[in-house]
Amino acid sequence: MSTSKFAVSALIALASVAATSAAFAESDNNYPQIASVSTKTRAEVQAELAQARKDGTLQIGNDNSYPVIAEAASSKTREQVMAEYVAARNAGLIPVEHS
Repeated sequence: MSTSKFAVSALIALASVAATSAAFAESDNNYPQIASVSTKTRAEVQAELAQARKDGTLQIGNDNSYPVIAEAASSKTREQVMAEYVAARNAGLIPVEHS
C-alpha cells in the first residue's frame, strides 16, 4: 500500500470515529433546550435563599417537613438481643442464606 493510500485510509477512519463520537454525544441529551435570561444577580438569589431558610418558607430540602420519629426504648442489652437472635436462627425461625 502506498503512503498516500495509507494516509487517505487513516483519514477516513479518523473521520468516521469522530462522526460516530459526535452522534453518540448528541443522542445522550434528551432534555429540551430552554433559553432563559436571569433577572436577578447571584447575590440576590443567595439572599432570598437565606431568607427562605430563616423564615421556614423553603420547601425543598427543609428538614422540618419530615416527621420526627422518637427512638424506641429497649429494656434489653445487646447481648440479650444477640442471644435471642442466635436461638431463633438455631431453631429455624430465621432463614439462613448460603452463598
